[in-house]
Amino acid sequence: MPLTTLKTDAPRAPTVDLRRATHRAIKAVTEAIEGFRFNSAVARLYEFVGALRSCAPEASPSTVRREALSALARLIAPFAPHLAEECWVRLGEQGLVAQAPWPGYDPALIEDEEKILPVQINGKRRGEVRAPAGATSEEVERLVLENPEITRRLDGLTVRKVIVVTDRIVNLVAG
Repeated sequence: MPLTTLKTDAPRAPTVDLRRATHRAIKAVTEAIEGFRFNSAVARLYEFVGALRSCAPEASPSTVRREALSALARLIAPFAPHLAEECWVRLGEQGLVAQAPWPGYDPALIEDEEKILPVQINGKRRGEVRAPAGATSEEVERLVLENPEITRRLDGLTVRKVIVVTDRIVNLVAG
């Protein structure tokens, strides 16, 4: 099913994606450890390593990659302390990773710039649209009504009401 966007953006730089992945991983692993959900923490670490691998070293500045690798070493320390210490030494960091401060995250880097909103027609999911985070109800309504998949499903129906829950869902009441 086609996705519609409000604007066409140039692809983001790998640097931004890597920084976002780093801060999301820090938040997710921290919350998982605090909630004693260790399997979830390890799963988030695997996702983060995948994001690191997908970002080629030459595509991102060494400072951003170093920040990500430093965070990774500190995040794996509770699970694989020997490996974390070896990584810490290879990064050229001072002291022990076990004594290093836990990494913090920037809330601004965790938020998505774009949201995927499910679209329901009379209570049944019929598609989805992409909209910028925090888009107004009018912008989202325009996106929905311009989406070819949604308009096809509305063929022969009259839209009586459009309910937009910001950054969550769009409901169309049609008859």
